[in-house]
Amino acid sequence: MIRITGGKHRSRKLVTPETNLTKPTMDKVRAGVFNAIGNHLDGKVVLDLFSGSGSYGFEAISRGASFVDFVDQTKFSMNAVKENAKALNENNYEFHFYDALSFLNETNNKFDLIFMDPPYKLDIINEVLDVIEKRQVLNKNGAIIVESEHEITFNEYYVSKRHYSYGLAHVYVLRK
Repeated sequence: MIRITGGKHRSRKLVTPETNLTKPTMDKVRAGVFNAIGNHLDGKVVLDLFSGSGSYGFEAISRGASFVDFVDQTKFSMNAVKENAKALNENNYEFHFYDALSFLNETNNKFDLIFMDPPYKLDIINEVLDVIEKRQVLNKNGAIIVESEHEITFNEYYVSKRHYSYGLAHVYVLRK
């Protein structure tokens, strides 16, 4: 069981997908990420790719984000996100039952903040960043948060402004 670490839903528990295919982001990692990017996300539009339980997105809602698009291709994740939204009494979200690349290639939405936490075995981060850049999905002055199990060399579009290590988790804050 994981918890929301700040905002109006602080300390509320979130369910995680009933599968071993996802790896919920530890509370201390999410708390560190939100401390790095700023705790108040008033009015921000957020994309939670590879959403799993939706912990990044619900943390953003708790801290003032106006809307979150959750994207995942598993029914386990869809069920967890919907159960968490119901428990938190939130309706400012939409769940997209897609793989990340298909969603990014089809959406016309623009985002202020994008969380990308793919399964560690899926080597897709730079490919996803290429599509984000090509489709101009990130708003000006927006940020992308990437979580990975290893250090990453990013393509030329984005610069890692911050890099944090939490055991196996490497977290990057990317900006243009």
